[in-house]
Amino acid sequence: MPRKVNLTCHASYFYPSPLNLIWMENGHKIQTPVVPQATSNPDGTYSLEHTWQAEAKLDRSEFACWALQDEQPAVRTNITLSRLKKGRSAYSHIFQGPLQRSEPGTSIQLTYMSSGFPTSHVTVTWRKNNHTLLKPQREVHLSGDTYNVTSSVLIPLQAGDVFSHVLCQVQHKSTVVSQQIIRLDQYLRVPPAVTISQALPSSDLVAITCHVQRFYPQSVHLTWLENCHKFKGAEQPTPKQNSDGTYTLESLQLVNASLQGSERVLTCKVQHEAQPPIQANLILSTAVRATYKPIGSPGPEMPALVFVVFLLGFKVMLLMSFTVTYIHRRWNL
Repeated sequence: MPRKVNLTCHASYFYPSPLNLIWMENGHKIQTPVVPQATSNPDGTYSLEHTWQAEAKLDRSEFACWALQDEQPAVRTNITLSRLKKGRSAYSHIFQGPLQRSEPGTSIQLTYMSSGFPTSHVTVTWRKNNHTLLKPQREVHLSGDTYNVTSSVLIPLQAGDVFSHVLCQVQHKSTVVSQQIIRLDQYLRVPPAVTISQALPSSDLVAITCHVQRFYPQSVHLTWLENCHKFKGAEQPTPKQNSDGTYTLESLQLVNASLQGSERVLTCKVQHEAQPPIQANLILSTAVRATYKPIGSPGPEMPALVFVVFLLGFKVMLLMSFTVTYIHRRWNL
């Protein structure tokens, strides 16, 4: 017979407040009542809890709560309901992780919770990329006639963790009762490095390139500005994935260098996720544009200038030679 259980999804410390929760059973979306409004925390963030009654119709029914916010990738937590052998009472597995992404150099906490074990001989092992993680926090306590277990581990994030995963293995006595693989890319945010370079393909044009390098996830919005005014018709380039899973993109703009006026400030502004924009600036100077020429093309005024300098130098040398000769002869007399 199907058994009914109350499932609660906890979404904590997120910002801004709009958040969409979706429940799924064995990969299929479940129609649930309206999710309540988020409540504010003292630090300005928000939290949300939603409880509903589910029916586990299979021996191993997996329920998932998906949290979607803005255009960010969804974050989920799973719970698997099953039964121990020999008619023992049912037990459940819950995995929890942060709702917000974190940058390299910080640590995230992953938590495993389970209930319904007939004895306290429960072992939880965490491995990152097949390497055992040290010092997980573990608690086992009696609840009625069964035991509950909670295990938490802190995982340092690195920029190369896009393809990394964590394996959580649960053993009751000598039997593996659960294995869960958690991909770390859903918790990782690598901010981009933004720079601008320039080249002069002709005397009238300047090629300005914005380099947005090694970021994750791939959702970025790039804006070109000239003296704080947006470029018209600038297209959004498509990021390319690097071998380490991060992304890189380049945006090229051709600027008319022959326009007269004061200095022009060109800005490449990049919005990544919901973070403050990162920008790089380049100043086009009127004086530089008037005198700078591409390599191999010195311009029509350069030969005349060189000839004048050479002629003046030659005349000065003749005058000095004549003066030295005259003084030498007068001295000998």
